Amino acid sequence: MADQPPVSNRGPSRSAALVAACRMLAAELPEDERLINDPFAHLVVDNRAIAAAREDEHLQNVIRLRTRYIDDTVTSFIAAHAGHRPHVLLLGAGMDARAYRMDVDTLSPDAAFFEIDFPATLELKGELLAGHTPAVQRTVVPVDLAEREFVEPLIGAGYDTDRPAIVVWEGVINYLDAATAESVVEQIARALSPDGQLVADYVEMAWFKGSQFEQSTRTISKNVGDGGEPLQAGLPDMHATLERHGFEVLDDEATEDLRPRYGLAPRQRVYPARMITARRRGT
Repeated sequence: MADQPPVSNRGPSRSAALVAACRMLAAELPEDERLINDPFAHLVVDNRAIAAAREDEHLQNVIRLRTRYIDDTVTSFIAAHAGHRPHVLLLGAGMDARAYRMDVDTLSPDAAFFEIDFPATLELKGELLAGHTPAVQRTVVPVDLAEREFVEPLIGAGYDTDRPAIVVWEGVINYLDAATAESVVEQIARALSPDGQLVADYVEMAWFKGSQFEQSTRTISKNVGDGGEPLQAGLPDMHATLERHGFEVLDDEATEDLRPRYGLAPRQRVYPARMITARRRGT
């Protein structure tokens, strides 16, 4: 009998619930500070996640900015490829509700969303959002990125590597060791046709370790570590990794420094996270 791929025994992601709680709390802010609207976030959180999010206003700020940046990037990509049946791949989808809340039907009614994450996370998400219909075609692909490659099961689920596609890799890189994260970038390159895009957040641990940012991230590190998702090395040099695998960087900015893009006053940075968008070069 052929070897079967390992089945992940991880439970549902605690970090995904924490991030969703930050999105939920955005509704309590003045309209000009919200940046986002996620009417499904309250369905996928629990009291523990909400309490942790309330204690970290800086994290709430980062998540709002991160979500807005990704939303805008995905919307622009879909609009640019309207009529070509674009794909959106949420790699480490967590409790992301973009397939439910994004109004992409007016941009490209034939767009399709694919979600990859731990089987337990996708199963719980399905239960929590039962009764709600996605706004676009949505396909879930249960894969633990730390245990197996995702391209083959993704294609088996109907993903077409010849279609224009954007990969959203949100809140994942620094839960992977460096070798696994590098492997995932290589797989992303295989999943994208030329001019496909990757949008992601990242922290380069080489300059993070020992900096003032390490102290400010201790609370979130403890919260996710207690949930079985310890922060790891991630990618030591994001730009070099992207270059090795055929990507051209289009944009790279510290997440908290995005505030002026959205009409908000600048603030001192607290977290080391950055947002990056890259394009898959042609062969």
